[in-house]
Amino acid sequence: MLKYFHLTKLQWLGILKWSLYGLLTLLVLLVQTVVLSKLPVCGAKLTPLPAFIVCVCIREGPEKGGVYAILAALLWCLSGADFGNLSVAIIPIGAMLSAVLCRAELTLRLLPAALCCMAVTLLDASAIFAFKLILPPTVAVENYWRVLLPGVLLSMLFVPIHYALVKLISRIGVRDAL
Repeated sequence: MLKYFHLTKLQWLGILKWSLYGLLTLLVLLVQTVVLSKLPVCGAKLTPLPAFIVCVCIREGPEKGGVYAILAALLWCLSGADFGNLSVAIIPIGAMLSAVLCRAELTLRLLPAALCCMAVTLLDASAIFAFKLILPPTVAVENYWRVLLPGVLLSMLFVPIHYALVKLISRIGVRDAL
């Protein structure tokens, strides 16, 4: 039976690439939930995971990156994220739109990717804030300017690191494919 289960070198490299993406996703999720949630910076909790998901989706394209974005957002939701079910809808759609935009109109560079990461992170955080404001109110309106926006802006400090790592990983298997 195992003699029929033969994988080519390109398929092994694809497995390696997506395994590295998965491990980095878990690492970013652990850093976000264990370290950054306990150490708020200027009263704001940093959330680097949406930016990482968007970076992967931009580099891998809307098809493969979109599947990854759905699975990563689902993992984040199942980890117990606050309003994670809302993030499962917003982050993959934003990541796929960012990938389409960066491939069609913009370039695959750091600045357009950072702007797309900031837009998706801000949209996700704003939607969660709106639900916290509308449902039994647990936040004050002024926290949007005092806590949420600085948190999103400070979370963007991770984007150059994310983008560099994702760029390196996305090159795995490319030379052998040509």
